[in-house]
Amino acid sequence: MYRHILIPTDGSALAELGVAHGLALAKSVGARVSLIYVVEPFPEMTGQFARYIELRKDEAASALDRAAKAAKEAGVSSETIQVENPQPHQGIIAAAEDKGCDLIVISSHGRSGLSALLIGSVTNKVLALAKIPVLVYQ
Repeated sequence: MYRHILIPTDGSALAELGVAHGLALAKSVGARVSLIYVVEPFPEMTGQFARYIELRKDEAASALDRAAKAAKEAGVSSETIQVENPQPHQGIIAAAEDKGCDLIVISSHGRSGLSALLIGSVTNKVLALAKIPVLVYQ
């Protein structure tokens, strides 16, 4: 069924639950996974802003380390990917295409109405634009 699953994470508790469910699915179908964290860069970063980006990269590495450890414990073959993209949904979709993934398993906070419009949703954009199936953990 699925051979290669992309699982995005942002390090949040909800994302980590999504990672766990994605790994369980991968294990049940014998798929490998790519775990991705997209860091949003800001142009011309200096001073405190540059430090902010470094902290985000540290968060990304930590989240990916936790996800990779969970994959290893689940017995699922995995790789980690950390990319910079000002549009996280584009980074996720591009990685899925580059890696030849046949499914994206992504978490969603389930915001609706005005909250979803104002905040925007990476998950909604992935759902709308991905050319492969997307499974949403909510």
